[in-house]
Amino acid sequence: MRCRSRLVQTTLTLFSAAIVLLAPATVPAFTQPSLSISAGNVTGANYAASSAIAKIFNRKSAEYGVRLSTVATEGALATIDNVVQGKTAFGIAQADRLQRAAKGVGPWAGKAQTGLRAVLALQMETLTVVAASDREIGKIGDLKGKRVNIGAPGSSDNEYGAILLERYEVKPADVTLSEHPTALAAEFLQKDDIDAYIYTVSHPNLSILEASTGKRKVVLVPLDKKFIEQVVDSNPLLLPAEIPTAFYPGLERQGVVPTIGVRAVLFTRNDMPEETVYRLVRDVMTNFDLFKRQHPALQGLTPREASAAATVIPLHPGAERYFREAGLAP
Repeated sequence: MRCRSRLVQTTLTLFSAAIVLLAPATVPAFTQPSLSISAGNVTGANYAASSAIAKIFNRKSAEYGVRLSTVATEGALATIDNVVQGKTAFGIAQADRLQRAAKGVGPWAGKAQTGLRAVLALQMETLTVVAASDREIGKIGDLKGKRVNIGAPGSSDNEYGAILLERYEVKPADVTLSEHPTALAAEFLQKDDIDAYIYTVSHPNLSILEASTGKRKVVLVPLDKKFIEQVVDSNPLLLPAEIPTAFYPGLERQGVVPTIGVRAVLFTRNDMPEETVYRLVRDVMTNFDLFKRQHPALQGLTPREASAAATVIPLHPGAERYFREAGLAP
């Protein structure tokens, strides 16, 4: 019990820090112009990572004459389109979504976004299935006959959720689907409006912590080994992953939850000034330990992994310049 109490306290401390970080990165009193980063919903690690980047960059905002701020979006589609349309300067989205946008696949069919440029590779996001214990959902096939939320249209949750159900031969007629923003899913599950939800997210996550501490007990549903191998073999950007349940001591079941993951990537356009991107990358990488301390999901990231964003879409010249100087790129 004493170990469990310490774990709970540690978890709450980490999330308290994350909640502080979720405050907007801009302050109205500042007079410098602002460049914004689209970063998904406010409960996710992308939003926290964006705020961490802004926090470090803004320490020199007076010298640079510009500040960074974080803007919430409903998902990867909106995030990428915001950058493409010039509504925001930067964005954070999953590696495979960026690659598809650059190639003109899926939502971007016939309109390849060849001007996208990678800046930094960030934390891993994992496909996470949260289910109510009272509905006896031990595997993905058990979602048949249940009420399942797959996230807002255009979000990675929605796309991966639909693919996951299809791969497991769970047809739309077999389930009652809803498409609420996943940031609200924990509330819907606790109110018994849904039985499960699918979330592509880094851990720890505030929404899942909320779901796991409610009166209605929940579990995280594992993916089977064969499915994981098939998915990873079909797409090199998707990787085997495990969900760390220790961050959620209120879960009905603890232990290893196998799944698949994809890396989040900070990106911009090819017309973003080289010096701006160079300063951003330099400031984050030379304060890398401070950056990783801003959210638990960032703690496992290495400098070499951060510099690997060029494997997804072309690297921005400002990022390439820093990585070469630091010996992290050829």
